[in-house]
Amino acid sequence: MSADLTGQRLGHYKIDGVLGRGGMSVMYRATDTRLGRKVALKIMGEHITGDAEFRERFVDEARNTSAIDHANIVPLYDFGEVDGMLYIAMRLVDGSDLASLIKDGPISPKRALELLSQVSEALDMLHERGLVHLDLKPANVLVTSRESANEHVYLADFGLTRRGATGHRTASGDFLGSPTYAAPEHLRGEPVDGRTDQYALTCMLFACLTGRPPFQGQVQDVIQGHLGAEPPPATSLVVLPGSIDEVLRRGMAKKADQRFTNCKELIAAARAALGPAAGGETPPP
Repeated sequence: MSADLTGQRLGHYKIDGVLGRGGMSVMYRATDTRLGRKVALKIMGEHITGDAEFRERFVDEARNTSAIDHANIVPLYDFGEVDGMLYIAMRLVDGSDLASLIKDGPISPKRALELLSQVSEALDMLHERGLVHLDLKPANVLVTSRESANEHVYLADFGLTRRGATGHRTASGDFLGSPTYAAPEHLRGEPVDGRTDQYALTCMLFACLTGRPPFQGQVQDVIQGHLGAEPPPATSLVVLPGSIDEVLRRGMAKKADQRFTNCKELIAAARAALGPAAGGETPPP
């Protein structure tokens, strides 16, 4: 979707500006003119809107996630279609995202665990309901300090959440997810479940601790890394207790049944492995 809708209206939403662009959608800052409320308005790209399978999934997923009430999940206010454009309206979070926090290097283990622990709480609740996020990445972890004394995390972008999913592309060939943080079974189009999200959460933990994702390079290199290569030990990149490498290896195990039971168990294991480092400063490069 190349057109910028800033200044236009979509139903009762007045579009105020672009918040971000993705491969399948544009996120706008908008005003709900009925309530006078600022919202984040996600409008799906035209090439996706024309995909009948995606449209059906979009409606199903929006209904699933709009019913979810959790402190660490961005509340969905509304969804629908206007003039052939699919949209989701959600809470506008006043803050930044995890991608911005780690773009210049690692954050402290303590901060990483405080943020990702909140993500793990939200994910395990989703998984208990039979839902899978499937697009976990730092850009979808919103962080604000405006709502409480500590940093509060909201997990965002539930456009891919689905039950019993196996497919990983739309009919038009778009990959549903972010290859940088995608589990092997997701990339292969095999059945996915909560352990698929756990793999992505582990990749994010790796990125928080080291300042880079586990696999880098061209898209095909990243995909091949997830499918068949071992990630570099985190301790080869930064100074951390050696036991964290085993936690990261298990969370990113190629076979789902070799990973942790749930996401909170992963975070607990990481906290135990990091020990005093979990309360320290940013690790040196």
